[in-house]
This record gives sequence, C-alpha cells and structure tokens, in this order.
Amino acid sequence: MFDWVTDLWNGITAWMLEIWNSIVEFFTELPILILDGVLSSVATLIENIPVPEFLINGGLQSYLVSIDPGVLYFLDRSGFDAAIAILGTGVTFRLTRKIMTLGRW
Repeated sequence: MFDWVTDLWNGITAWMLEIWNSIVEFFTELPILILDGVLSSVATLIENIPVPEFLINGGLQSYLVSIDPGVLYFLDRSGFDAAIAILGTGVTFRLTRKIMTLGRW
C-alpha cells in the first residue's frame, strides 16, 4: 500500500547520494585542476624566455678564445671546471627543490 512512498524515499536518497558524490569528486579534482593551470602557465612563461644572444652566435667559445693562455692554464690546473660543475649541480638541486615543494623549503 505504501510502496510508492518507499520508492519515492529510495529515489530521493539515491539522488541526494549522487549529488553528494559529485560534490566530493569536484572538490577532490579541484586542486589538481588548479595545479595544472599554474604549472601550465609557468611552463608557458619559461618557454617564452628568449635565448641569450651570446649563445646563439657561437656560444661561449668565442669568449673563451680571447682569454690569455696563462690564465687558461691556471684555471685548468686549479680544477675550476669541477668547481663550476659542483656549483651548478647545487644550484640546480636547490631550484628543483624549491619548485617541487612550491617554495616551502
């Protein structure tokens, strides 16, 4: 006799449960969508940075040729290239850590 009431109640609860699941899914996906938008804009900004002129026209070789051979010998014997490589690795690690933790570290 009251089957229509129970069917109506079950329909309303199923509908409310579907709305609730949709809201939870929206708020679960929202941070991902925001992060995707931020990272896409950062990637676009990085892609639009122009290449320096001295790298286009022969690279650093044109500058290194004009250095005195005595200075080049001293730099070769002092391990300057290894020091610059270590510093570059450190800076790269630090920038990567800043990007990955969104500046928290």
